[in-house]
Amino acid sequence: MNTAVTSLPHQPAASVDAGLARWFGRVGAGVWRALEASGQARAQRHLLAFADQCEALQPELAKELRAASRAGPLA
Repeated sequence: MNTAVTSLPHQPAASVDAGLARWFGRVGAGVWRALEASGQARAQRHLLAFADQCEALQPELAKELRAASRAGPLA
């Protein structure tokens, strides 16, 4: 009985660990961006809903809230 043995290409462990770390970094950054976008959209909806509630009694505040919702996140 003959058994053929083929060795796999050897990569140093540090190279594999660095590649895995970069992959996790990219995935983590993508998840973080998605969470930020979701939070910003939610905050915008809340500002607009609050502006609608304030419109009758405080139209100037409602105007400012709508402007703030269009301005985007604070840096």
